[in-house]
Amino acid sequence: MKFDKETFVFIAICIVILIVGKPIARHFGLVPQVAERDVSIAVWAAENKPAEPYRVLKNDQMALTFEPEKGKIDRITFPNYLNSTREYPIDLYQGLTGVGAFSVFDAADSWELVKIEADRIDDEQKTYTLSRRLRTGSGSEFVLTQEWKLGENYQTDCKVTFRNADAGSPIVFRNLIVNGGDLAPWAMYSGDMVRIPSHRMDVLTTAGKYLDLKAGVKKEDEAGFFVVPPPQVEWAGAGNKYFATLLTADKPFTLYQNRFLYHGLKEKNVVIEVGAQYPNFMLGPGAEQSFDFRAYYGPKVISFLKDFEPGAARVMHLAWGPLDYLARLLLWVLVALHGLIGSYGVAIILLTLMVRALFYPVTAKANASMRKMQQLQPKIKALREQYKDNPQLQYTKMQELQRAEGVNPLGGCLPILLQIPVFFALYATLDGAVELRQVSFLWAKDLAAADTVLTIPLYFFNLPINPLVLIMTGLMVVQQHMTPMSLDPMQKKMMLAMPIIMLLFLYDLPSGLTLYWSVSNFFSIIQMRLQRRHYNDQGATPAKASGK
Repeated sequence: MKFDKETFVFIAICIVILIVGKPIARHFGLVPQVAERDVSIAVWAAENKPAEPYRVLKNDQMALTFEPEKGKIDRITFPNYLNSTREYPIDLYQGLTGVGAFSVFDAADSWELVKIEADRIDDEQKTYTLSRRLRTGSGSEFVLTQEWKLGENYQTDCKVTFRNADAGSPIVFRNLIVNGGDLAPWAMYSGDMVRIPSHRMDVLTTAGKYLDLKAGVKKEDEAGFFVVPPPQVEWAGAGNKYFATLLTADKPFTLYQNRFLYHGLKEKNVVIEVGAQYPNFMLGPGAEQSFDFRAYYGPKVISFLKDFEPGAARVMHLAWGPLDYLARLLLWVLVALHGLIGSYGVAIILLTLMVRALFYPVTAKANASMRKMQQLQPKIKALREQYKDNPQLQYTKMQELQRAEGVNPLGGCLPILLQIPVFFALYATLDGAVELRQVSFLWAKDLAAADTVLTIPLYFFNLPINPLVLIMTGLMVVQQHMTPMSLDPMQKKMMLAMPIIMLLFLYDLPSGLTLYWSVSNFFSIIQMRLQRRHYNDQGATPAKASGK
């Protein structure tokens, strides 16, 4: 490629844009914002103990903190998942809405605590039993017993039993609700920088219909969130980028859903609340009735979600539409590779190599087609000059030339288009996999975050140095220089600027993604070199890359 004065000026402008453009554009809201780092709930929860008295039920995966007087789970803590500073465990604090997980209440009435009749915990059996005598607004008394059992794979069982303490009259609960728990955006819990946030409610109705509703970020987003009328469901839950809360029961229940704009911590955030409701539930004199629930509170790991409910893996939301199935398949392969070799960094490299090998025939065909097209350019240029006054005849002659030479002008494009869905699915897989969070590889401390090795303080902002994205960009330039292309001078400059523009917008890309992209570019370069050698061995003259 010819590096003339205009080209150098163009490159210099792009570099200036890279350094100063992104902070300025973000300041004025000209580009989409990456979710701001917030004061995480993990920090707040670690510094603020729950109200006394409280009970704790825990295993190696999670800990549930209960408030006996309110009969709810106040905190759900995960010792194996830490906040952004790696000082505190992730805590799905259940006080954001003032209700709490597995709290039981009547939305059309208010209850008063008379006394706690039983409050015992069994650490060996991982169970907690709480019985409370409550009084309704009309003065009727009943006993509410909740029995929790902490299971494996982030599951919790809860049996809720109502007993009418009045032998003379029935009790009618007009809108009985068992709250499954609430969930906020991931950044609130972790303090992570979230590039592509995800915050949704997922529902499987008894009719087999799957509902996927975005929480939104504004008050007016409520209109598209609520399901009216509430359906009968098999299971329901909420999910953010990395975690999910799900609820199912032994019998179908009517969906309870709520949405709050929480104004705590640093900024307002939407909090989703999902549970079961039983309208006009009547308890006869002295009668007793139980409901059995099972909840999932934990990371969005496909094997754990499937263990909870076979269809619950749909809450992963790695990619859009049909690509989500492909992304889940790629994630399964990635996890399987990690199980064999014990390193997610090496697993990403092997997965990239597998994808490149799968598409080797396609990319080889595309490169060969582009090479042939480049070799025909002198003849095509001559035809354009010869028939410049007759565009229709010029087009006909060019078609005849391409047929005679066995060249398809789309031959270099169509094979590449076939790879695009896989590329986007793999991109979504690496961006949304909780398995990569806070996992180190080489100098990268977290494959789910940028691989910043140092920060250079400038006049108005700090410039992080992320080696992998710089390596990725350098390999893109080399690959571009080796790719056979026939472009006019302006198109050449545009292609030269493309890696720099991508560097500008992808500079803070998670290191797992830049590792994949760098390895993919590296193998592409090797493939093109092998193809060139093959052409040389056959005595053919390989087409030169644009500008060579």
